[in-house]
Amino acid sequence: MNSDPRSDNHPQSSIGRRPKVAALGAILAVLALAASACSPATASPTQPLYTEVPIGATPWPAGTVGQYGLHIDPSLLGKLPSNVDAYQIVEDADADLLALDDADLPKTFDRYLSARIGQVGDDNWLILAVGHLTATAGDDAYPAWVDQFDSEACSQASGVGTSGTETINFWEVDTAKCGGGPVVYTLQLQDDIVVSMFGYGPRDLGRQLIEAIYN
Repeated sequence: MNSDPRSDNHPQSSIGRRPKVAALGAILAVLALAASACSPATASPTQPLYTEVPIGATPWPAGTVGQYGLHIDPSLLGKLPSNVDAYQIVEDADADLLALDDADLPKTFDRYLSARIGQVGDDNWLILAVGHLTATAGDDAYPAWVDQFDSEACSQASGVGTSGTETINFWEVDTAKCGGGPVVYTLQLQDDIVVSMFGYGPRDLGRQLIEAIYN
């Protein structure tokens, strides 16, 4: 295991156009009421967890492929800890179904999975999108995805307030703060795996999750 992944977390590829994220946009419709009441989240110190393959129910244990070629791949969660601060990460099958019907998402990712911690409206919640960049992607794919994800994630929470990059647990992370409070994180792991997440709550589950990733 490489304990210092800094040399492997930079984007390797892209597609020259900005991807559309229909699945994410649909999910955000349910966030409008919750996000409008949010206030800025604050990080809570935690002891880092070790990375392990999560054990949880999935409607497609071996994965499934949609009409546009996107592969829903539960094994992508193996890059993440199974839980964060005692909150379990679970696959979001409803969001996966939306992703399968997105004709543009396979232009960025060939493998993809939606997941979440808790439910929107809980004191602490987190929504995740994990994808593997396509072999044909070029240098613009990752930054284009970051911009699109930030914009869509914050569209129901007063828009993007601030954005930038910071180092969390040796990973270079793109961050955005929505005007309504939720926080967005995106980072690229080894093997062209991209993890994007946005959430809300005083435990700042997104930051804690990144602090627990070691592969």
